[in-house]
Amino acid sequence: MEKNNSEDFNLIEQFLNGDENSFKTLFEKYSQRVLSLVYSYTKNYDDAKDITQEIFLKVYNSLENFKKRSSFSTWLYRITLNESISFLRKMKKEKNLVSIDEVNEIEIQNNSNDQNNYDRGLMEKILLSLPENQKIAFILAKKEQLSYREIGKIMNISEKAVESLIYRARENIRNFLKNELG
Repeated sequence: MEKNNSEDFNLIEQFLNGDENSFKTLFEKYSQRVLSLVYSYTKNYDDAKDITQEIFLKVYNSLENFKKRSSFSTWLYRITLNESISFLRKMKKEKNLVSIDEVNEIEIQNNSNDQNNYDRGLMEKILLSLPENQKIAFILAKKEQLSYREIGKIMNISEKAVESLIYRARENIRNFLKNELG
């Protein structure tokens, strides 16, 4: 991780000194991970692509404010998380949109013959049923495979709080599966 930080910090310095290609390198290094993380919240690839572009535009415009108190990836994930949550809140406020739960329910019904799609739809439905902070911690731990320490920095909470959130998320998932599958 230390080597990664050093490489990222060097790229940031180069960018701040006028080397545009160094930002392109950062983008290429992290864009797929950011897109994947955003998609895990939005469940819509086009929205995830748009949000990912907005995230990197925000990073581009505010990279000079990065203080190197944490790793670049932690800072980037925090921005990603905030942008994803803002998008979801905005979507909830718009009245004429079908809810994400309804879309997942339709997806499950339409793909009931395809076990893979059913499993993915069920997992999405499970994740959507979790409280926001549990969902964030669980996705960062399981999908992004971040340590509790890294998740704590991203969410601005202690490692013990992260551990508790993931424990409660697992309990909620078990209960959800018990109720859904009998």
